[in-house]
Amino acid sequence: MSFKSSSLLCIAFLLAFSSAVYGFDITKMLEKEPELSSFNKYITEAKLADQINSRNTITVLAVGNDAISSIAGKSPELIKAIISTHVILDYYDEKKLVEAQASTPQLTTLFQSSGNAVKEQGFVKVSLIGEGEIAFSSVGSSDYSELVKPIASEPYNISILQVTKPIIPPGLDSQTAQSPQQAKASPPTSSKTAKAPAPSKTAKAPSPAKSSEAPAPSDAAAAPSPSETVAESPLGGSDAPATAAEGPAADDGDAASDSSSSSTVKMGLVAVMALASLFIVS
Repeated sequence: MSFKSSSLLCIAFLLAFSSAVYGFDITKMLEKEPELSSFNKYITEAKLADQINSRNTITVLAVGNDAISSIAGKSPELIKAIISTHVILDYYDEKKLVEAQASTPQLTTLFQSSGNAVKEQGFVKVSLIGEGEIAFSSVGSSDYSELVKPIASEPYNISILQVTKPIIPPGLDSQTAQSPQQAKASPPTSSKTAKAPAPSKTAKAPSPAKSSEAPAPSDAAAAPSPSETVAESPLGGSDAPATAAEGPAADDGDAASDSSSSSTVKMGLVAVMALASLFIVS
């Protein structure tokens, strides 16, 4: 048991020692270079130091004070995106960069891992220009930033390289600058469309509603004067019903006359048959 416990204790000391050796602080490393003070300030203000220090392998493309002044006055979101583009998620020194430009020219940055990059905005391309000089550019952009010199390195954990100017992905400036305004302007546009729907006007003034409010058939039903005029016009007053009652009496008389005529025909037929029988017997 004592041997196992001592072995575990040795392993713990080794892990603690290795973490102390390989751990780094990007802000303290940049503080040693006064010409990178503005870049170091942007890292602190954008709260990117903890993300950089938490990585096991990282490469920071630092920009000098004169060149980094070109992004001064931009929004904090835009500055954070630009600085994140200068943080490559792997260790690269000059030798490894020369090898990378031939095999894997697209390098993944911290901005790409943030999820805010559109398509390939968060990738940086490394290439050789002129007489073998190393240059960095955003994928999709012809503008490039050249390598000036290495600043510091801890193989194979962190490498700090100075470049000539900021690397800004295409479309990032307008995208980041307009995103807060679009978020504020989007609700009013939707409310306008909701306040003035064209169908509501047609629903407020349906033509059938007017016809139901003033139905012409009611007027026609209210003034069916033909019955009244017919009843009043023949003789007027109480005489009209009398004439109406006399009509059916005439019909009964006709029915009686028809029945009497039919009986007369029957009697005639009986007499003819009797005469015919007498004639046959004789």
